[in-house]
Amino acid sequence: MSIFGKREARALPSTIDPYGVTARPFFSNYSGEVVNEVTAFAHSAVLAAVTLLADSIAAMPLELTRTRGGRIERLPTPSVLVKPNEHQTMFEFVHQTMVTLAIHGNAYIYAPKGNNGLPVEMRNLHPHEIKNVVYNDLGEVIYEVGRNQFTSKDIRAIHWLILPNQKRGISPLEAMRNTIGMGIAMDRFLSQFYGEGATPQSVLETDQPITTDQAAVLRDTWEQAHWKHRRPAVLSGGLKWRSITTSAADMEMIAHREAIVRDIARAYRIPLFLLAGTGGDTQTYTNVESTGLNFHRYTLLAWQRRLEDAFSEMLPITQRVRFNSDEFTRADLLTRVKAQQSQIMSGTLTPNEAREIENREPYEGGDQFVLGVAGTAVAGVEGGELPTLGTDQMPPERSYRNEVVVNQAPMPTPLVVHETPQNISIQYPEQTVNVEPPIIKFDPQTINIPETVVNVQVPEPRFVRRTVERDADGRVSAIIDERVDD
Repeated sequence: MSIFGKREARALPSTIDPYGVTARPFFSNYSGEVVNEVTAFAHSAVLAAVTLLADSIAAMPLELTRTRGGRIERLPTPSVLVKPNEHQTMFEFVHQTMVTLAIHGNAYIYAPKGNNGLPVEMRNLHPHEIKNVVYNDLGEVIYEVGRNQFTSKDIRAIHWLILPNQKRGISPLEAMRNTIGMGIAMDRFLSQFYGEGATPQSVLETDQPITTDQAAVLRDTWEQAHWKHRRPAVLSGGLKWRSITTSAADMEMIAHREAIVRDIARAYRIPLFLLAGTGGDTQTYTNVESTGLNFHRYTLLAWQRRLEDAFSEMLPITQRVRFNSDEFTRADLLTRVKAQQSQIMSGTLTPNEAREIENREPYEGGDQFVLGVAGTAVAGVEGGELPTLGTDQMPPERSYRNEVVVNQAPMPTPLVVHETPQNISIQYPEQTVNVEPPIIKFDPQTINIPETVVNVQVPEPRFVRRTVERDADGRVSAIIDERVDD
């Protein structure tokens, strides 16, 4: 059963002109412009805001994880999270989902599950394809897609902002229809003003009456003398030159266009400098870096959680997906090195863990914890004079902090550490492990020698008839041998 059929084409209201320029009042905005998912991208601020959100989320690597022993373990990425369907990569799929959410406020993913509990494929459905959303007697959500019906097991809905007891979320396109329409109207006015307007750049004035031919001669003479030359002008006979500049109302309109950009950035909670907008506080290197972190914390993180929760519900219950946003939160190299050095010297990270963060290969002996913070007891590595904190070689469930049972023996007493300002005394509890002697059994072995078969070929016997001829005296004159075949 396919849900990707031909979309229904509806005619626009008859009061709208054939070029789709005016839309009042059928599209609930007072700008007189048609504002939909296509025309909204004609406004540069909407295009920049939506693509910034979509590009930022889609660029994050998607990882499959599970929580075990208090640690997050990486799992091999299934193929459906690499290529969700035959037409899209994962970047394109996430990007399309984010664009749909940022414009319509709702995203619907068709993801039927297979026998292994993973989705067979994942596809985005246009919100207009969802004709109705109802609840059946079992409390399941039923989505009507064309003539077909699907439950929430096959279609997962993601909402940007939804009110209680509502089945669809609020659309940013609907909420900002007046703001976006006003920006489109101003862009259209400026295009017509500069493309079709009859306002000249300057004018030659005189108090004396002149004919049409004289005016044409003055205009052509002025253009020949000053076009791309900028020579000094000599005027006589009461002739005056006056430049036509932009009016104060036009300057206010340009400032108002920038205010619309700020409104759109505010609605999507995007820092203004990321949309190349003007106004607001002056950005420096320090506050741009902190603003970028705040952009991830207060804007991108919420979008990540929406998609992570939706994707995780499509997977087995023990698995979860997460977007790796380390690239957005990474500081500069010097800051990272100083932070990692402090964590290594405080025993929080091992050197190999710090190298893994920087995508570098581990080295032998780099899994040992060290401690060298001023004002605390100092610990070193194995083989040195100072005691060690241990080596990160065992998973958490085998650590001494967790319960370990050996041959059902009682738990040993915990490790006791007595610390003084001068030295460290470490007492290890005695442990007794009973190992039963091994029992070795040898099973008798049977050697099978195959029989030897000798093939002897005996030549076929031949029968010969011998004839003896004698002469008249009775002596043998000849002996004749003849082969007898029968």
